[in-house]
Amino acid sequence: MLETRNYDLDLEVRDTANERVICGICVPYNIEQRIHAGLTEIFIPGAFGAVTRAAHRVKLLLGHDAKALPLGRAQLLREEANGLYGEFKISKGSRNDDVLELVVDGALNQLSVGFMPLKDRRRADGVIERVKAHLAEVSLVTFGAYGEAAALTAVRDEIENPNLEAAKSLIAKLAK
Repeated sequence: MLETRNYDLDLEVRDTANERVICGICVPYNIEQRIHAGLTEIFIPGAFGAVTRAAHRVKLLLGHDAKALPLGRAQLLREEANGLYGEFKISKGSRNDDVLELVVDGALNQLSVGFMPLKDRRRADGVIERVKAHLAEVSLVTFGAYGEAAALTAVRDEIENPNLEAAKSLIAKLAK
């Protein structure tokens, strides 16, 4: 059964004519979260380790709506000390442009994961440790279960062939 969890992220967005990417922690590790009265869970580092080898298979959705076209897909998934880090390319299109603008404005800054638990442990205090899970999808959502612990890190420009002049130009634009 597919389960979903939401996280508030500091999204990073890289937006150029060639590539539009959002980046951030998809799932925080070692943070207890009460899902409902009967379930408090914590994801253990490495829980999503297997998916890092096939990041391109993970789609980015809006609000877990698998019936709508995806916003894009993962380009990179990486295990980090604080959680599963992801970079997602946003495909071009009017709906996706609107969603990306909401991310840039900070109105949409939380992620939620759709996952299937593969291996769990129940601690003495009743908390479920998610040891191994399959990541089915990641969604941008309005409200996340983990709040600030899973916030997008930024929206940033991706420069295809960076050089000193391009970097100076970008810094000058940001300084205005």
